[in-house]
Parts: sequence; C-alpha cells; structure tokens
Amino acid sequence: MKNTFCIILFFYPFLTFGSGKFQLEDFAIQMEQITSHPSHIWVSSGYTTVNPTHNTVMGVNGFFSPPFAAGNCNLKIKIQVDTNIITDIAFDGHGGDGLLYAGGTWFPHKIVRYGTYHRIKDGKLISLHVTSELIPLFGQAGYIEKITIRNRASTPVALTLFPELNPGNPCMIDLSQWSWSPPWSHAHHVMPVDDDRWANESVSVGLYRDNETATLPPGKSMVASFTVIVNQKDGTLPNRVDAAILETETALAWQKRIEVYTKNIPSLDSDIDGLADYYLRSVLTGLVCIWENPTYQLNPFFAESGMDGGAICTYHWGVAYTPKMLALMLDDKIVAIVKQMADTDLEKYYAISLDGTGVGVKYSYSPWSFTSIVSTIFKFFGPDKELFEYNKMFILNDEKRKSVNNLIDYGTHSNLLEMRSAGWEHYVVSPNAERSWSLQQLAEMGKWIGATENETSDWKRQAGEIITAVRKELWDDERQWFASVYPDGFRDFVYSIQAYAAMRAGACTPAMEKVLVSKLKDREFLCEYGVSTISKSDSIHFDVIDPDWSGGGSYTGNGPVLALTMYEKGYPEVAWDVLKRHFWMAKHCIYYPQTHFSDRPMSNTFERANVGAGLAGAEAVLFGLIGFQPQFSGELYINPQLVVNGTIEMKGFVYRQNSFDVNLTPKKMTVRRNGKIVYNGAPKRVKIL
Repeated sequence: MKNTFCIILFFYPFLTFGSGKFQLEDFAIQMEQITSHPSHIWVSSGYTTVNPTHNTVMGVNGFFSPPFAAGNCNLKIKIQVDTNIITDIAFDGHGGDGLLYAGGTWFPHKIVRYGTYHRIKDGKLISLHVTSELIPLFGQAGYIEKITIRNRASTPVALTLFPELNPGNPCMIDLSQWSWSPPWSHAHHVMPVDDDRWANESVSVGLYRDNETATLPPGKSMVASFTVIVNQKDGTLPNRVDAAILETETALAWQKRIEVYTKNIPSLDSDIDGLADYYLRSVLTGLVCIWENPTYQLNPFFAESGMDGGAICTYHWGVAYTPKMLALMLDDKIVAIVKQMADTDLEKYYAISLDGTGVGVKYSYSPWSFTSIVSTIFKFFGPDKELFEYNKMFILNDEKRKSVNNLIDYGTHSNLLEMRSAGWEHYVVSPNAERSWSLQQLAEMGKWIGATENETSDWKRQAGEIITAVRKELWDDERQWFASVYPDGFRDFVYSIQAYAAMRAGACTPAMEKVLVSKLKDREFLCEYGVSTISKSDSIHFDVIDPDWSGGGSYTGNGPVLALTMYEKGYPEVAWDVLKRHFWMAKHCIYYPQTHFSDRPMSNTFERANVGAGLAGAEAVLFGLIGFQPQFSGELYINPQLVVNGTIEMKGFVYRQNSFDVNLTPKKMTVRRNGKIVYNGAPKRVKIL
C-alpha cells in the first residue's frame, strides 16, 4: 500500500470554499491559548469527532462516529532520519530527545499542529519542521493524519515515518445508547488479521499509508498521510483510499454546513473589545453540535454536546436555552426536531437519542422547555396546529398534577437541578413560575390557531393564580428571597440563579425584581469570569466543585440567558455587566463547554467538552443587546440597549424571508431591510417589519 513519495516546495495551501458570510478560517483559534483540558479538545466533521494526543505533534487519542466508538484507538508516529529515531512523545521540562511540540491552530474541519527538531547527531545537524493536520472523515468513521516534513539543514536526509496504531477495543454501539457519557466499549481488543488490518467480534479497522519514505534535499519537503477507518465487521474496508479526496470532502462538508446553517444568522463587527469574538465563537458552538448522518432518525441531528462522544442526544431543556438562535440556524428543520420530541413522549423522557428513542426521565422543566421552542416556531414560521395541540396537552396535563395553594411539588433533585446539597426541591419558584408563563404563551398562540375566547381567558386566569401563589406562598419578605418548601413544612432558602427564571417569567413584583437585581454584583452572583449558579453569600449551599448548579461557575447557557433577561426587563447596564464577563471564553475556548468556572478562565473537566446552549451568547447579543423582538403576528420590532461607547455593525439577520442590517451606536441607529433604510435616528423601540 505504499505509493511514490511526493516532494513539494512549500506547505499545502489552505483552501477557501464558498462565498457565504462566514468562512472556515473565520473560526480558527490558536491552540496554545486554549485553557480547556486536553480531553475537551476535539475536532469534528459532523460525522466523526477525533481527539489529538496532548502536546504531541502527530499523536491521536481516539475517535467516535456513532454507531462506532473507538475512544481508545491510539496512533503514534516515529520519524527515522538516516539511522536516528525521533519519537513524538509529550514531555515536560528539560530532557528528552524527541520532536518538540510548537503549537497549532484549530479549524472547524481540522487541527493543525507544528513541531520542530534541531539537534546535532554524530556530527551532523538534523533540523526538521513538521506540520500535521488531523482531519476527521465525513461519510466514513475515521480520520486522516497528514504530515508535512521540511528539511531545514544544509545536507540531504533519508526519512521514513513509522506509524504505530493501537486500535484498542472499538465496537458498534446501538444509536439509542449514545446518551450523556461517551460510550464505553465492552468488545474484545482487536487482533491483527492482515497487514494494517485488525478485527474483533464487532468491527474491522484499517490503516492506510501514503508516502511514508523520502530522501529530502536541503529546503525540500515531503507529505505523508495515514488514514484510519473503522467499519462493521461484516462491512467492507476499502482496499485503498485517496487521502486528498477525503480531506476535501471534509472541508466541503464543513463549508456547506456553514453556508446552510448561517444563512439566516448575521455577521457582526464591533470595536467594542471582545464582543464580536464572543458572538462568533457562540455561533460556532452551535455549528459543532450539528451531526449529519443519513442513518440517524433526524438529519441534521442537533446534539446537546457530542464533541467528546458524550451527550449526542437532543436535550429539550438545552434547546430551550436558545430557541431563537436555533430557529435561525436550523430554519424550518427545527419543526421536525420538535415534532420528534413530541413523538418520543415528553411525559416520560427529557431527551431524544440518535434513533429517535427517549433518553432519561420526565423532567420538571420540560413543559416550559417545549413551550419556549413551540412559541418561537410560531413567531418565526407561523402557527402549527399539530405542535399547538401537543403543547396544550402537555401544559394542561402538568396542571392536572396535585397542587397545594396552586403550587406543584416537583420532587427532588433527580427531577430538578441536581444540586449537591438539599434545598431546591419540592415546592420551588422555578418551574412553578414558568407554569404561569407557559399558560400565557398558550393563550397567545391560541389566538392564532383558533382557540376559543373561553379557553384563552381560562389559561390567563390560571396563569394569574399561579403568579399570586408564587408571590404569597414562596416569597419571604423577611429573608427577601424565595423559599423552597418541603412537604413537611421545612423551608429552605437557596440563593440560586434559577430564581431569575421567575423574574423572566413575569412572576415578580417591581419590589421583588429590585431585590433580585441588587444581588447581581461581585461576591454574590457575579464573578470575574461569569456568574455563579449559587450566590457566594449563600454559605449553606455554595461550593466550587460542581459549577453546574452548586456554585463556583455555571452551565454555559445560564450567564447569557441572565443577561438576556436583564435586557428584556429593562436593566441594560446590569445586562452588559453580566454579558461582558463571559467574553474571555472566545479567547480561551475552542467552543463553549457544558460548564465553566467563574473565578478562573477554565472549563470543568468532568462535564462535556461543548454544549448547544453556548448559542445563548449570540442570542443575548441579537435579541437583547441589539434587541430584535419577533412577534406572533410575524411583525418584527427592534429595541437596542447599547450602554457603552462603541459601534456595532450587523449584516444579514433573516426573519420571514427579509434580510436586515443594523448599524448601532449609543446615539444613532440605522436599520436596512432588504438593502433599503427603514429607520435612521436615535436608538429606540421601533417596528421594522
């Protein structure tokens, strides 16, 4: 399988594909500035996701491509230079005689790494520059490790590359089993069956080599590639592969993904430090959650996470964090996703797997989550009778649950926030407050779908009764916070960020809002690098180990949603203060992780590497800071709330087949619809469609 080596004069050029608003290189980020744990650094084609070996130039740890799991399929490569062997093993400090890792660049479709070797051996200088490109395959399970080596010395060298593939125990795992954690293989380790071929009871693995030997004159380069492919045991591995074609297929798939899924999403430029970068990487975070495989129940499939092989499922609550951005990104394809949620039975499960089956248990926040998505669909695409009827049934079934004083007991942590200490359980303000909001939304949607006046009036009445109960039964005037009430009457007070969901739902009086907003400050909910899910002033419940819901950080959607809530409620200065604390993420994260700490710019290693709710950053910018306000009628308003000096230039926001451009400063706003100015004046709330 060895082919004639190729000598080139310069590096393989980076190709630019397409002509949309965004290009692949727009999302590039330098590897050396990333603070994420090595287990969180992956690159995905939307079909295969692969993890490089940390601090190596050519090493690969493993990959996932549902239904194939090859998480411990390791590749190492040695370089023989004349009679000398150069290893590619990560090491710290002094010592060692191997290839030195010299940084790299992450692109959506590949990871480029650089290495250097510059030593005198037996009186002869060996000086090599090594570039590797780790490329996940699209349409096949596997990857390419493409290597370019340049001879920097003044004498020729004979080079041979020796790949060492340890395939581990890869296997096929049923699509229904790709849930929260990366799947663990119980298959036997593969055994060799031929040169560069291995197999076990589940899969076959093939290694393909191209151009691994060359004699390089001074200043010249060679390009080699090693392709790893896994297929089911009864499937057929190809006899040979064309790595150049496979590489182009991945790049084209990614550029097509960008063009298709950002056609409604605007580009954004700004001289406000950090804003444009934060927005751009938020958009990317949504893009890397899109999987495209015709064997899945939905294609595209929008995953909660997936870059590290975990949480390749559609999580209802996660989707509800960013319904407007997903309406822009997925366009009308979001309707199919939401109908699949309904078909899977929201009364039993909180997520859907790759084959469309249910995952998890009934979740207390699911009625609100589903309503958030359906109401967004109504605003972006118009009424949908089927979704409305299911949404109505789901909301009203929840209202049939036994209540005390119009409040529902939502159970323990397994159905709520999964905190690490007692507190946010049973009769809690959220999701009780969201019940009122969901009923209000049901009444609004009902006007456009043909519900009777008696029905809509009754839903509004129920919503009002819930709000009254929340204020009377759960708000404590002495403690100036919401109580969590246990069935035996015990009242706990958890200073959780989830209380702001009640504010967003409209359950707070102006006085209650004032109290909640006053706690958005340092040493309470705000930290240098974001927000804490539990206030630092809450010494009973706050900890720094589990930033998801116990403090010390947050689920990545929480901070920008809190900022959006402040914009929606008319607190733009507070909103900006919250939002800007997250701008570090664009500098130190490839894509936004499931959770992150708030006192240091790092993600949490025991959660997922990425999360779809990272789109909440872009949602806060577009629908809070810039202030787009879609209506059930199909009308569109804009209500900008820029409170810092600077300029924002936004182009290509598409709503109901109309494209909008906005130029914004604190004192002036220009809005164009389909290229024509529809407003030019002082920033204010104005109808633009």
